[in-house]
Amino acid sequence: MLPQLSAKADNTTMINAFSGYNHNSVIQEGQFYDMKNMSCDEYPVLVPRKRRGIYRRGEQMQGMLGGEYLTFVDNNVLYFKDEEILKLKDGGERQLVMMGALLCVFPDGVIYNTQTNEITYIDNCITTKEPPRLTLCRLDGVKFDDSNTVTSDTEPTDKKKYWLDTSQQSVVLKMYSASNSMWVSIPTTYVKVEAEGIGKGFKANDAATFSGVDKNENVYNNWNFNQSNIIYAAEDDYLIITGLINRTFINSRNITVERKMPEFDFCTELNNRIWACSSKKHEVYACKQGDPTNWYCYAGLDNDSYASTIGTEGEFTGIVSYNDSIYFFKENGYHRLYGNRPANYEITWNAGKGVQKGSGKSIAVVNNCLIYKSMDSVVMYDGSINSISNSLGTLNYYDAVGGYYRNKYYLSMRNENYDYAMYVYDTAKNMWSKEDGIIMKYMSYGRNSLFMCDDNNVIYLVTAEALYMPWHPMSTEIPEKYMYPAIDNYPGYIPGGEEEKDFEWSAITGEIGLDTPFKKYIKKLYMRMQLEENAKFMVEIQYDSTGDWEKVIDLYCTRKKSYEIPIPVIRCDHMTIRISGFGKMKLYSIAKVVEEGSGK
Repeated sequence: MLPQLSAKADNTTMINAFSGYNHNSVIQEGQFYDMKNMSCDEYPVLVPRKRRGIYRRGEQMQGMLGGEYLTFVDNNVLYFKDEEILKLKDGGERQLVMMGALLCVFPDGVIYNTQTNEITYIDNCITTKEPPRLTLCRLDGVKFDDSNTVTSDTEPTDKKKYWLDTSQQSVVLKMYSASNSMWVSIPTTYVKVEAEGIGKGFKANDAATFSGVDKNENVYNNWNFNQSNIIYAAEDDYLIITGLINRTFINSRNITVERKMPEFDFCTELNNRIWACSSKKHEVYACKQGDPTNWYCYAGLDNDSYASTIGTEGEFTGIVSYNDSIYFFKENGYHRLYGNRPANYEITWNAGKGVQKGSGKSIAVVNNCLIYKSMDSVVMYDGSINSISNSLGTLNYYDAVGGYYRNKYYLSMRNENYDYAMYVYDTAKNMWSKEDGIIMKYMSYGRNSLFMCDDNNVIYLVTAEALYMPWHPMSTEIPEKYMYPAIDNYPGYIPGGEEEKDFEWSAITGEIGLDTPFKKYIKKLYMRMQLEENAKFMVEIQYDSTGDWEKVIDLYCTRKKSYEIPIPVIRCDHMTIRISGFGKMKLYSIAKVVEEGSGK
């Protein structure tokens, strides 16, 4: 008659929802401490990310912009619609901004009209080859001379002519008004400045700075031409500006006429203006509305250029247009600009999490929310600042480059050990996933896809399916060799790109068992999955944090098939599981069979 021990029943728990990446010490079941090339696209099922499309292999990418067509600068050459537009001067990184049909390239100051193919340069400096002739004239260019103008300090008898009244200290140009039976002053007078080539590159309503114009007895009312002047008419050999002079004089020397743009760090577009900010001068700027060639045009009109000095300390770290406002970021906050014209523009300061220095390209608008990398977190802003990066752990991250595709925010950045990775945040599911260690230089959304350029100057599409969408700008008729059969519901043609090959993927769980008290042990694991043809799947286990991985399952699938795999485990305090492979895979569930020990 021996005592009997009552057997304790095994307990089975099921993990059938996999909720992404969480790089913290304690994570939930269904989350993974580390990942490579995984995705939350088919949540609750765990799957690898989709293949990328390879759009182009460049030489030295220096800037990229999405939109209706992809625009980029490669080895100092500007490309639009995959066609070479212009050879730029040798230089470094460019900022590309689209304003209507105008493609602007900074700091080169090049403007390309995508409709007319016209190329304009913002900076335009002309020094005359000879001293110019200055003549008092009307707005239409008709000159005032002896045939139509009298200069005197008394009223002329010929009332059909103009009268340059010198009777007082301030000289006034007048004309006779028959309806009022008196001489009335002409409020605005104009000067025609004539010299060979003086007007090349200028146009009406430009603002240009003049230098070298004489200031002598021929200039009335101490008029100073050596300043910024509005050009009211321009031809190759003359310009018309406001001023008041004796009817004609020839300058004593050559003069210089210059239109220029400010130096700035970041720029964006809003309401038909390009906005920019300069850390060096602590200033923000806006070009003239509808005219990116003019940054210093102050005529007192609603479409004038705009500039303002900023008093807060620190460098600008980024800029974005969002919700009909401009946000000028610094690391410790942002300036927000309100208003719709220079007369009512207002700039406010909001302290808080700004954009991290070096991460200005992380800014993106996803599902009407502004997301960017701050100094210590990834921030989502929708009127208030909220951190969304708790799942990324306690590491510090730098040099972030971001972009968006549908509901997802893509973020390439490095940690403090210079390990780069692509992190993806699904705003609809509130989950992170981690892809490969690719280093992205640029990301831009265009034509229902995200274009990404890596440090090897390869331009990717975020998914290969975008290669087969019939949008490529090069063709009105699709060559037969580009036709792609209707496979996987993506009919269309290949726009000169290629699909990414099969890639390796992996996912590592947190430490399983540390949260299990009362001497409970994991007895066996079961995994339910589906593998596609030519896919590989491997399971490894690390026991009690030894650092050694033991391979327990290694499968190679020759045809599409579902599996339920039993995985025996060794009794241990805790374990970590790593699944890896290549090809298409779907992990539906992990079942844990737990037994309870004696407690002694």
